[in-house]
Amino acid sequence: MHTVLVVDSNQAFAMMLKQGLEQDAEYRATIATDGAAALEALENGRIELAIVDMGLEDTDAAELVRDLRQRRPNLCLMVIPLQGTEVPDALSDMSVQGTLTKPFFLPELPERIEEALSRPVGESVAAESAPPADVEADEPAQDVETMAVETSIAETADVDWRGRIERWIPQIKQAMRELGQDANAEAVLLTHRGELAVYTGRLSEEGAQDLAEVVSQSWDTSARIAEILGREQLRFEQSMEGGEYLFYSLAVTEEMILSVASQYGVALGMIRHRSKETAETLRRLIG
Repeated sequence: MHTVLVVDSNQAFAMMLKQGLEQDAEYRATIATDGAAALEALENGRIELAIVDMGLEDTDAAELVRDLRQRRPNLCLMVIPLQGTEVPDALSDMSVQGTLTKPFFLPELPERIEEALSRPVGESVAAESAPPADVEADEPAQDVETMAVETSIAETADVDWRGRIERWIPQIKQAMRELGQDANAEAVLLTHRGELAVYTGRLSEEGAQDLAEVVSQSWDTSARIAEILGREQLRFEQSMEGGEYLFYSLAVTEEMILSVASQYGVALGMIRHRSKETAETLRRLIG
């Protein structure tokens, strides 16, 4: 059984994390709402992982994280950033095994925790963003679930575009999952010429591939309209709404499209804003 310490001044949120974890019999969680309680819990129990909110009310969270690691050198650490998804600059010199952003889907929590626990304490989550220049990245490390459930890279697809994204699959998946959480999405897709490249969410792979084909048809229709009007399709952005759904797409590159299938009721403006942020993240990764 894995033991987790949740440090958050918001007791309701901390309890939600605890309950979410303990739904899986593999986890047992302890709550601390301030730095003193966190240090006491560390001293009095076997803690494998500490999740620390960087917005603690009465404690300098960065100093607490350092203190926890100093007292327990083998302790895995996750932080909840005040903003963004990256490890805060105040901890950039430390080995932090993961970040947890608000909001997130509770069903994904055990997987996120498992990923953090699997990282050696000497390896920071930030290191994922820039593989060493002298290491070949043709065969990136991927967990079985990622390969079997959340990603689908067509075997017959063009080698060049496959090579551009394969090394970044973990980061691409993470960015898309965060978008899906914010948009309460059934699925978030990255497609290339109608082929499903990467997807996350609750939708089946077959359903995601069907959506990828719809995206391709929309792209072709938009390009045809631009041609008829004597224009060049310089960018692609489209939203479609039905009775209980909203489907939004925009171009990441000239041939790759990011799409979000969300339940009706989520504001289109928010989905558009977060999708554009995610698309920019993917552009930086893919090039």
